[in-house]
Amino acid sequence: MAISTAAWSASFFTTSITLDAMQVTRDISSGLRLSGTSRGRLNDLLLSRSRYKTLANNVGVVYPSNDSASRVPKSRDYAHRIQSFASKLKKLETVDSGLSSNSSITMLNNTQIQSWIEKIRGIFRSIFERSVVSDSPYDTAWVSLIPAVDGSQGPQFPNTLEWIVRNQLEDGSWGDADFFSVQNNVLCTLMCIIALKTWNTGLDSVEKGAKFLRKSMALLEEETHEKLCGFELVIPLIMDDAKKLDLDIPYNLPVIDQLRSGREKKLQKIPLHLMYTNPTSILYSLEGLRDVVDWEQISKLQQEDGSFMSSPAATACAYLHTGNERCIHFLTSVPKLCDGAAPPQYPTDLLERLWVVDRLERLGIARHFESEIKASLDYVYKHFSSRVGCSWASTCNVTDLDDSAMAFRMLRLHDYDVSSDFFQHFRDSGGWCTYPGEINRGITSTFNFYRAAQTCYPEESLLMEGAEWARQFLLDKHTQKPCSDKWVIAKDLPAEVGSALSNPWYETLPRLEQRSYLDQYGPDDIWIAKVLFRVPSCTNSTFLKLAKADFNFCQSKHQEELQVLLRWNEERGFKSIRSGQKEMVYCFYVAVSFLPAPEHTMARTVWSKLAMLNIIIDDFFDSLSESHTDKIQFLEAFRSRNPKLMDGTGGEAKFFFESIFNTITDIATEGSFLQGRDISHHVYNIWLRLVENQFKEAEWKHLNYQPSLEEYMSVSEVGISFETMTPAQFFMGEKITAAMVDSPHTKRMMHLANVISRLSNDIQTYQREESENKPNFVSISKRNGLTESDVIKESRKLMYDHMRKLVKEVYSPSKSNPLLPKSARQLYFDTVRTFLFAYQMGDALAPNMLDRKQSISSILFEPVLL
Repeated sequence: MAISTAAWSASFFTTSITLDAMQVTRDISSGLRLSGTSRGRLNDLLLSRSRYKTLANNVGVVYPSNDSASRVPKSRDYAHRIQSFASKLKKLETVDSGLSSNSSITMLNNTQIQSWIEKIRGIFRSIFERSVVSDSPYDTAWVSLIPAVDGSQGPQFPNTLEWIVRNQLEDGSWGDADFFSVQNNVLCTLMCIIALKTWNTGLDSVEKGAKFLRKSMALLEEETHEKLCGFELVIPLIMDDAKKLDLDIPYNLPVIDQLRSGREKKLQKIPLHLMYTNPTSILYSLEGLRDVVDWEQISKLQQEDGSFMSSPAATACAYLHTGNERCIHFLTSVPKLCDGAAPPQYPTDLLERLWVVDRLERLGIARHFESEIKASLDYVYKHFSSRVGCSWASTCNVTDLDDSAMAFRMLRLHDYDVSSDFFQHFRDSGGWCTYPGEINRGITSTFNFYRAAQTCYPEESLLMEGAEWARQFLLDKHTQKPCSDKWVIAKDLPAEVGSALSNPWYETLPRLEQRSYLDQYGPDDIWIAKVLFRVPSCTNSTFLKLAKADFNFCQSKHQEELQVLLRWNEERGFKSIRSGQKEMVYCFYVAVSFLPAPEHTMARTVWSKLAMLNIIIDDFFDSLSESHTDKIQFLEAFRSRNPKLMDGTGGEAKFFFESIFNTITDIATEGSFLQGRDISHHVYNIWLRLVENQFKEAEWKHLNYQPSLEEYMSVSEVGISFETMTPAQFFMGEKITAAMVDSPHTKRMMHLANVISRLSNDIQTYQREESENKPNFVSISKRNGLTESDVIKESRKLMYDHMRKLVKEVYSPSKSNPLLPKSARQLYFDTVRTFLFAYQMGDALAPNMLDRKQSISSILFEPVLL
């Protein structure tokens, strides 16, 4: 259930110092589990009391004065604090040792959810063994036409005829049982009755099918139905086949004449002489060209597995015209034919692996299937070409933009080394196409290209151009009614495309995408090729059920954590500052939006506290009610780590210092414990840099000093506070050494992140800061005679140039050691995204902006309806 703000109260891991059995139970039920690294080193981390004292001396102790004691909890001996922290971890470890090794199942502790997880694992096993797509009556009928290769009477695949008879629908047609489509049902029905009539079997079914066609073929004139690939090429020839068999169907309808005319026009556009040089997508509809193709020449393009573009229908047609035994070898290898049915294409091993991984990630449940995802992407990478990309099948010799873009994006974001050069293969005079020579471009294939292109590196100018082209294409299509696609009949394609256009990859956060996709995901989506077909491995109700249950489970744990953060916020005295409670909720909401998993509870809470501290420090140094002298004292106290230097300061200065310093000390202490080394020096230093630079900006304002752009950026890069959020990396469950933190690679990421965060802030806040006499990148740049619009344009360009560099540092870093773990690099990247997200519509923490963040409720308080 959602909780009201009035009910926010409880206790939490990083806030609690004393423990009771109920709190330990609550932490365990919330999914808090130690990583393998933490478990393996737990006993080593249970330090002697002498080490406790040594670490306590290093981190320092804050002694609050009497006048602030009512608002700031008194600090206790840090050795005791560490020992308490260790005791809690030890208790969790004791419980953990008796739990299942599969953390996701243990956390959920729900039989139904466990069954869904196991069912999805079964889907992965099925994909690894064989393709899982729906049956195609059309392809089955084509295969059934093949006579016995041993010369005996009857078909080579007799069970196909039995399948056809068994799978006729009540209205006499063949097609998708749950989705009627005129073209699909007419095509499948026509082909099925041709097959049955050819072998003079199932004549009752033939008559029912013919009756359906007599009633329905005129509906082909309607423009609203789904358009099958190559329909106008195939249907006139099949009508001729039906007429030879004297089937009682209408042959002289105006729509049939129109289709024949359309076929002739399309044939004129196909350069038949070029068909024989390189494999093209036209091979997929080979049965629609059987009257014009040179079978001897076209056979040179047969795939290694014996098929023509992995199509059973095209391959069966080729055999009927050539007697090529390799065609039979392919058809015999199709597993479904053992049960009498042929799929629309076989295999679909790459498509299924890619789309399953994509759907699981977009639904927010990928963490339950890490090993299966790794195996899937390893397989895709093995079959991916840096020259031409990939197809839906590892055996297919014709690649397409849709599968290639999906593969590229998945592989890049999972740290595989992939080149973007192959995208040139799909470029033409009009932009980018699914297949070379494509006339009408598809929305979903362009959508996947757009998603892939947003991951470009700074040197990938082709992808930058592609991202702009794809975005404009999608904008144009999104305004059309209806916004429908040539490849997929999706549940809510307009919303899916609209979300991606409104929230580019740089400027949105994973949990927000996941919440939107819960509404957009279609468990019954249908794919369009020569026939309609389904891919149940990636479009099914199990995915959605698990995703909704998992979202609600995580949300309930987030609510528990938020209760504790609000209590911490109140105890620290921040509730009364500005709109402190609302800002605490917002900070946590952002943390949840990129760190939603239960196992990240510590990192999520630390990040939220650090974000709140940044607001407090920013307020303090901006405040006109705090004297410049007190700000100097604040800086000196921080430099010396001596709270006593704050004695005698006025206003909120002493209170701010003690609250901030105590929290930083807590975080440094606990992070040191988890890492097995003293990280306090690092944590204090990055916060000291922030305080120094915040003071410098306050001093500029106090002295009415106008810095140069270079001077401003050297100070404000750190002053934007990105760096002070990075201690959350020590709570992600992986060991991070001092060498990793201080490496050139980490410093490059830090610089890029600082510049991006600063620019995102300054572009949106320059007008307010000008009125407050504060320096700003935009305001300073305008001194050089540039117009405001030119400065903002150049600032955005600089920001996105740096973002592309950061993408490369995160996902394709040089292999030099030491290198931060992927979880830490991802934390850096997502923290930058929080700045872009927060500032995309204005001043991130202005009161009106907090009120406009309507998604806070959907992420934190509103459960998804199951």
